[in-house]
Amino acid sequence: MITNFELKLKARTALRNNWQTALMVALIASLPSLASQVVAIMTQSSYAHTMSGLMSSMQSGATVADLANLLEEAGITLEGYLPTGLLNLLAAIISPFLTLGLLNYFFKLLRGEADAPISTVFSRRNCFFKAIGLNLMVFLRTFLWMLPGLVLEVLALVAVTALSESLSMLAILLMYAGPVTMLVLGIRAALHYAMADRVMAETPSKGINQCIRESVAIMSQRKLLLFSLEISFFLWQIGLTLLESLLLGMVGNVLASTVGMALNFALNIYIQMAISAFYLYYRSETAI
Repeated sequence: MITNFELKLKARTALRNNWQTALMVALIASLPSLASQVVAIMTQSSYAHTMSGLMSSMQSGATVADLANLLEEAGITLEGYLPTGLLNLLAAIISPFLTLGLLNYFFKLLRGEADAPISTVFSRRNCFFKAIGLNLMVFLRTFLWMLPGLVLEVLALVAVTALSESLSMLAILLMYAGPVTMLVLGIRAALHYAMADRVMAETPSKGINQCIRESVAIMSQRKLLLFSLEISFFLWQIGLTLLESLLLGMVGNVLASTVGMALNFALNIYIQMAISAFYLYYRSETAI
């Protein structure tokens, strides 16, 4: 068994003298999702304000026509939100194969290929449709794992209206049990399938279900090991949050947020490199 310290050391060694290229590769892989997030942030303020107005109008007994007029006056229309929807769809289509290329780049660095080019991010374009299919299949399987918690949530809503006051405690317990069950089972499912994209990134000839089966096999009896590795970065994340809060009062919101985003971006590269080292070690202990 390899320790978290050793995995992090392998990640730092692989990134040493390669940070500039690694940042460029990760930035290219993240561009679709970053673009959709920027557009979403630009519309979030007006959207939240309008939703607040809608809630107040509904509480005061406004009609459907009144609500429709409020939305129209605020400029919230299907056409207005079409660019955001299209960008989200584009990110969902393009990001999967770019992520595989990014992981392939990480593998090259971990195996000592320090001259891996930036174009490696496009090296898994032949997996374009399989990458999308893998994401959808993992999402579906994760959702099915979380389904018992969702059922508890529905039962809680039914119990609130159907049970008498003497049994109200049961309804409250169900309301708390639902989200907790969804969270626990969701984390378990995420750990189950955490290596599926790395299997496909390393061996693009493998099918979607084969990648998922191999991920489950790799993570068998190792879920806590990966969980502990991810948790071990928690202090770094807290430190970056505190630094951003400190900068907020010194240099203003825009610059503090920019610095925070850049540092978090670099930290995420470090984390993903360590997880890639975890995969290569347990996939084949002689791989790195």
